[in-house]
Amino acid sequence: MPKVSAATPYRPTVAPPAQPLLISGIPEADVTALILGPLELSVAGRPVVRWSSLKARAVFQYLLIHRGRPVRRDVLMDLQWPNHTYTSARNNLNVALYSLRNTLEGPWQGLQPILYQDGCYVLNSEVKWWIDRDEFLSTLRKANLDRVSNHPITAISHYQKAVELYRGLLFEDDSTGDWYLAEQRHLNELCLQALEALGEIYLDLEEPASAQKFAQLALARDPCCESVHRLLMRCYAAEHKQQLVSRQYSICVKALRDELGVSPGTETLRLFHDLTSASS
Repeated sequence: MPKVSAATPYRPTVAPPAQPLLISGIPEADVTALILGPLELSVAGRPVVRWSSLKARAVFQYLLIHRGRPVRRDVLMDLQWPNHTYTSARNNLNVALYSLRNTLEGPWQGLQPILYQDGCYVLNSEVKWWIDRDEFLSTLRKANLDRVSNHPITAISHYQKAVELYRGLLFEDDSTGDWYLAEQRHLNELCLQALEALGEIYLDLEEPASAQKFAQLALARDPCCESVHRLLMRCYAAEHKQQLVSRQYSICVKALRDELGVSPGTETLRLFHDLTSASS
């Protein structure tokens, strides 16, 4: 344990166990971290409602994303204290880790949630972790496998679970970091793909109303997603609602022009002509 000055962070405030996290059906774990959306952390069933050190939180976020992979001390120092001397950055990291270990303190009887080995930090695998990002990715893999294996009902179940897990952008309530922005965009794209997949499956099952619901949710995330606009056009055509086909195409044209300054691609234009000419 590092030597800490009078500025030692105090222990975080924790709420009673009666306060649940937002997602239902989370299995029991020593540490539960919801990072898709605002960060929510529960240690031994007690939600952490206030961080005593934002740097401790920032270090924890990095370790969460890299769970299972040792993170070099120098990486954390350069990331969080780039303009400090080596000694200053190392001392600040030690203080942040001391605060973080206090935050993660639980009835593990000697187990350290964060291990230091060979110049690296890693989350202790002997502590039972549940992280929504990991569950989200695992559930999507199952959904995609079910889909290509032609098991649409189980695919729907897994896609819907993934969409429920995705409460919002990765670390949505953190405006101080930028190292995770590429991963944030990637996860958001995966959620968009899951919504589109749900729409496609329901349309294949000849349930266009359900397909439309998920397509609209996808467009709420990305109004410029042409493939989802095409999906909606096909949904309306399946219901013989040609006026809605034309309206959706117009919405697509406007979104692309206003947001990106471009016109619909050849595939979208061809589909629109095929669907509208078929009704002539």
